[in-house]
Amino acid sequence: MKKKYILSATLLACTGLALTACSNSNNSNSASSSKSSSSKVNKPKKVVPSDKAKDRTWTYKNKVFDAGIETYKFTKSEVRDSATEGKKLLVLYCDVTNNSKKEQDPSNVYMVMHAYQKTDTSNVQLDPGSAALDDNGNDPLQEYDDNLNNKLLPGKTVKACVAYELKNDNPVTVKFENSDFDTIGQEIYQIK
Repeated sequence: MKKKYILSATLLACTGLALTACSNSNNSNSASSSKSSSSKVNKPKKVVPSDKAKDRTWTYKNKVFDAGIETYKFTKSEVRDSATEGKKLLVLYCDVTNNSKKEQDPSNVYMVMHAYQKTDTSNVQLDPGSAALDDNGNDPLQEYDDNLNNKLLPGKTVKACVAYELKNDNPVTVKFENSDFDTIGQEIYQIK
């Protein structure tokens, strides 16, 4: 009986270790992530989908917006030409992970993520925008836009982007809200 217990405890510990290594932890200092990384820096981590993902506390820290069922890890930003003539676009690239056991719509982030930019008279909320087409008539952000708008399968991660049309060259403050629409974090982006 004692051998069975020890064997079961060992098996559970190994299983727990394997699940931990495969989970999408917000702790970027974990030893398993640094040892398992390959030459590709932004290699998505495998996530174990959970029915309880919706119950997780929403957070924004170190450019990671954890919205329970989905996590958005912001990897870079850039200013591009907008599809609107004479306007510029702030593009925020991110890795979006579905933490739940159901398909999710990553574009719902626009309900709880808002960008603001000051004009001469107001602090204006920016509208989502689209990139100008390239010389071949293609949208250079098409793949990222598709990934943001397609249904994301459980446990999967895709590269996407969120884009806002700028009013001017002033800094942009992006605010992140929880499910009660209370601001839980913000990031300021300088426009060059």
